[in-house]
Amino acid sequence: MMNVPPRAFPARISLLEFLIERGWKPVRDGGREEVAGLCPLHEDHHPSFYVNRRKQVFYCHGCGRGGGLGRLIGWLADKPQPASASDTVACGPPLAAACRFYQQQLARAEEARAYLVRRGIHDQAMVSRMGIGYAPGACLRGGLERLGYRREALRGCGLIDAQDRDVFFRCLTFPLEGATNLYGRSIANHVCRHRFLPGAKGGLYGLRQALAFPNVIVVEGLFDVAALWQAGFDNAVAALGAYLNHQQIAELCRFPQIYICFDADRNGSGQSAARRLSVQLRHAGAAAWRVELPLGQDPASFLGGGASAADLRRCLEQARP
Repeated sequence: MMNVPPRAFPARISLLEFLIERGWKPVRDGGREEVAGLCPLHEDHHPSFYVNRRKQVFYCHGCGRGGGLGRLIGWLADKPQPASASDTVACGPPLAAACRFYQQQLARAEEARAYLVRRGIHDQAMVSRMGIGYAPGACLRGGLERLGYRREALRGCGLIDAQDRDVFFRCLTFPLEGATNLYGRSIANHVCRHRFLPGAKGGLYGLRQALAFPNVIVVEGLFDVAALWQAGFDNAVAALGAYLNHQQIAELCRFPQIYICFDADRNGSGQSAARRLSVQLRHAGAAAWRVELPLGQDPASFLGGGASAADLRRCLEQARP
């Protein structure tokens, strides 16, 4: 891991130059726009950290953090130390308390609730089922300190940064079952729209209930899986991104039939990810089928834009390897 001294860096240095000067080694660099390597922000064993030369931004598909050079320097310099055992065990108690706190804040945040409705989550039962909350910012540390949690424990979990700021500021929050982690989706136009706590994202979201069915529909995001659940497709799971980890691949292989329903991005990235996953699953001996949505649509926007469950069922029937 990198150690970054607390000093300012020249604005003219590129993100890639900064990383390489401090020991980061690209694993895949074909001279193209994006370079991949191990993430310097968390323990990483597979290349999940991508740097875009032209845009001067990075994103890690493992820990979900991204942004520009300034944000990277801040995270490297302020990397939290593990909290003592007397404060927390694997982030459990503080994280559970933070989730409850965020859920209380959602009830008071009209803007966040309106965002949920725009993204297709209109059923209050679904909000409760997924444990959705909202982080308005500037209040998490105080709220949890009043419950007896020390700020060192909150920093150790990654819930607040070195300046005691809520890392999920202006994010809708989703507890990740079985992962001791939290996903945040910014409702503002930030560079980094998706956020996780340090650590692994875990397995497939919604796997436990999907195992009751003979086949599974895998989607990218939590808004997508919520839309499918609302439409009656309880066999849907979310991969929390287009790049699946080894645990998620193994979990999918437990199903006789797998439908990959990724975003139909206009730049083709979702479709490429679906093809890649289909090949991976078939090499593992699983039966995988790619579902094609109208161009520019994801499952949430497709169903939220007027499509019915019958429309999605027709897409599933027309899926191809």
